[in-house]
Amino acid sequence: MNDEANNEAAELEAGEAAVAEQAENAEPTINVIKVANPSKEEMEALREKLETSYEFSVSSKPVKFHFKKSKDSDTGIITDRRPVELAMVYPNLNGIMGILESEDPKQIQLLMDAVEDVVNSAARDILYEDVKLDAATFPYERISWAAISKIPKTTRRGGGIPKETWEEFAADYITVMPEATGKTVEQVQRAASLLKNKFAQCKTAKPVLELLREQLAIYVTKSPNAEEYSECVEFLTEKSQSLLEATPEELLGNL
Repeated sequence: MNDEANNEAAELEAGEAAVAEQAENAEPTINVIKVANPSKEEMEALREKLETSYEFSVSSKPVKFHFKKSKDSDTGIITDRRPVELAMVYPNLNGIMGILESEDPKQIQLLMDAVEDVVNSAARDILYEDVKLDAATFPYERISWAAISKIPKTTRRGGGIPKETWEEFAADYITVMPEATGKTVEQVQRAASLLKNKFAQCKTAKPVLELLREQLAIYVTKSPNAEEYSECVEFLTEKSQSLLEATPEELLGNL
């Protein structure tokens, strides 16, 4: 009787192991969330309607919002939320002047908070470039409003991309590029590190920048997740171009 019970327990354990192995090897379930984005004509009509519905002067433009894939730790289900395109409305110059003239403290404080966010983001980018900087050595002249205005728009956005997104982008790059380029995993890992750190270690090495730009273009065509990391790609493309076009004096001034 004990032998029979032992055999049943062994069979049950083997069955559970087989089910677990099958579940582990099964293709993950992907939950795709997709909305109907407006056509070009619908977007124009929506923008026109919105621009006339505010009490102060505004401008609008279409903006596409991207979302990272997420995986439920309990079910293993992957949620893939596709991009959502909105008609975003912003106060234009006349609108900003109207807010200031309104003397509404809450609206004015919101404007000041936005200014602080821009300056803080620029400072954060500089701190990412040089980990040795402190309050005494920080180049404050690089975060004046005039200095920030000269930085390309997509480059200024780099500090706003979360660290986790940069890490995920680098991991995807390492997954895709060995097969796409024929390079070794070690070579691709080194390139991914330079990209993740926004060229901090190679900003004066123009041959390296040119090669990384070429590799980035290959990544965009080969990775199924490239659109998910479009902000990283746009930032790196714009920053590498600005570094390649920089004069020796400009590069020296940023060191």
